Parts: sequence; structure tokens; C-alpha cells
Amino acid sequence: MKKSVWIFFTVFVVSGWTEASGASLPTGFGKAAWGMTKEEIISSYQILIAPPKSEEAEGVWAVEGPAPGELTVSGEAIGEKEIRSVSFGVHPKHGLSLIHIRFKDTNSPTHLQALIPKWTSRYGPPTEQLPGPRVVWEDTTTHVELTYHTVSPRHPTSSDHLAIVLWSMPRMEKITAESEAHIPDVEKLNPMQEPHKEK
Repeated sequence: MKKSVWIFFTVFVVSGWTEASGASLPTGFGKAAWGMTKEEIISSYQILIAPPKSEEAEGVWAVEGPAPGELTVSGEAIGEKEIRSVSFGVHPKHGLSLIHIRFKDTNSPTHLQALIPKWTSRYGPPTEQLPGPRVVWEDTTTHVELTYHTVSPRHPTSSDHLAIVLWSMPRMEKITAESEAHIPDVEKLNPMQEPHKEK
């Protein structure tokens, strides 16, 4: 009897650990799920559209834009104190398809290494780690990148920042297939009208 109980306990613990370690990636972020409309995101988080009260963008705020279909909210507005802001990219046909998360006080690529353990505990071991630096998690539904987002590789600016970018792979594939331009601009969820010109 003791032997059978021990075997059951071992199988139960091992199978429970396997399920936890093989957890799938998020299908959105927090209360926001892929496919939601802008109104559904606002309602889920109970956000009021109100611009930040200072240039530092502290406190609770939310703005529409600047890109078409974009809703940008402060981390504090959605209960994420270490996050400066979250931009939800909502496509008019496919709904929420991309999320861009900017961190506070992490304006150097060296800070990325310090964040890997936290997001690895949340998402599991990365699918790959690439130069840049870029850490990638991916399954059949969601692509996640922890990266140092550089606005211009030739000209570092104060807009460069550490970020996590998540996107719905099926939705982004549809958006790309439906666009007639060369490359989809994933930041705006609209096709680029012209390639970026080098100065």
C-alpha cells in the first residue's frame, strides 16, 4: 500500500511540474487579450482617457495614438509600477494584435540581463537569445521579445528604451498578408508608405 501511494505521489508531482514548466505564453498582457477592441481594453482596465500631467509621464494616464489604432497607458494605470507605459496596437479588423511595454529607469542595454530571470520565471526558458540584445519566447500563438529598442542605430536618442514587445502571430500573419505594401510597420500596425530614408 505504501509503495502504491508513493508511486501515485511521485507521478502526481512530476506531472504537475511538467504542466507548470510547459505553460503556454500569454495571449495578451494582463487583462488584455488578443483580438480585443480598444473599447474592451479600456473597459477591462477601467481606464479613463486623460493625458499625463507632466513631461515625466508619471501617474495614471491614458492617450489614444499617436499611431492609428494605438492606445497608450501608464504602467500605474494598469497596476504595473515598474513599467513606464504600455501601447496596445489594435487593428481595425483583427483587434488587439501587438503590445509594446516600456520599462522605467532602464535606458541602457545592460539592464536587459537583470530582467531575464523575472521574465524567464513568468514565460519559461527563452526560445533563443540573440545579439542586440534580444531574448525571444515563442509558441504557436504569441511571439515575445525582451529587447533594447533603438529608434535609430546610427543616432542614439533619449527615446531608446528597454522593452518587451508581444504580438499575436496568427493576427500579424493576416495583417501582413492583407497589406499591399512591402513591409508591415509593426509599431503602427499599418503598412509603411515609404521605406525609412537614411540621412
